[in-house]
Amino acid sequence: MKRTTFIAGAIAATAALTLTACGSDSSKSGTGSASSSGAGSTATIASKLIMGGPPEFKTRPDGLPGLQKNYGVTFGKYTVTDTGGPVTVSSLKNGQIDAADLFTTDPAIKSNGFVILEDPKSNFAAQNILPIINKSKATDGVKKILNGISAKLTTSGLSDLLTKVQVDKQDADAVAKQWLSDNGLATTGSDASGVKLTIGSANFPENVILAQIYAEALKAQGASIKTTLNIGSREKYYQGLKEGSLDLFAEYTGTILQFIDKTAKATSPDDVYAALQKALPPNLIALDKSSAQDSDAIVVTKATADKYSLKTIADLAKTG
Repeated sequence: MKRTTFIAGAIAATAALTLTACGSDSSKSGTGSASSSGAGSTATIASKLIMGGPPEFKTRPDGLPGLQKNYGVTFGKYTVTDTGGPVTVSSLKNGQIDAADLFTTDPAIKSNGFVILEDPKSNFAAQNILPIINKSKATDGVKKILNGISAKLTTSGLSDLLTKVQVDKQDADAVAKQWLSDNGLATTGSDASGVKLTIGSANFPENVILAQIYAEALKAQGASIKTTLNIGSREKYYQGLKEGSLDLFAEYTGTILQFIDKTAKATSPDDVYAALQKALPPNLIALDKSSAQDSDAIVVTKATADKYSLKTIADLAKTG
């Protein structure tokens, strides 16, 4: 689930061995256990395809079981690759798998022309990006600045920012400043004058970029800012938010909700957001959610999408 970044060598090695036996024909049919059964039955599109992703996707409630429950989608075969990493991307690009579990802001999606299949039934819990802030620091001016950022953030835009940092090797702070300028949010003023905030980030590039965007926008409006970047896991930084050593963090609605409330069942953007507002401790509040999401997604190549007329996950359950 978003957002934990890891590429395990053992998994990659296992994937390499598994993929050797898969072949590379992206138009294969009857590979593995197809869902066609009995005389006269017609195979679904999914039953002709190989799905790839991390090992836990086979059993996760929103993995293969969720796809079958919510959409009636059963793939012909599942191949273990890695967690949204280079093995998965390479396997999809080379035709060793036909569909993949990737994260929506992965720069590889745009650079390879991959297609994200829409998830209208919210099989994957919404992961809208928003600011979590100490209530005592959330002045009207600060909220105006941060909500203005959320209003401009999009999934594709965030993917572009990641490309600049991860692929083009640009400095995250410089990328943040340019994004604010491009979106008319770099103006100087006094909306946050007198406010002191410590802004944290987790230890992956996307979260660092978001922290820098918050920091630069608030500084331009008079706030006194300290950044503590690359802190590590949510277990580490969330305690700082609760205790007050951190004041502001860019979070992902579905993941932070599940972290706070293990029994949470909400999956749609509005339901997750409402549940999160109730679940947060009294000293923390969630400001406006952006349309930008960094969540799991079922991704296919454009060739596969065109061949089977795929736009949503539900289309995989059609016969064809």
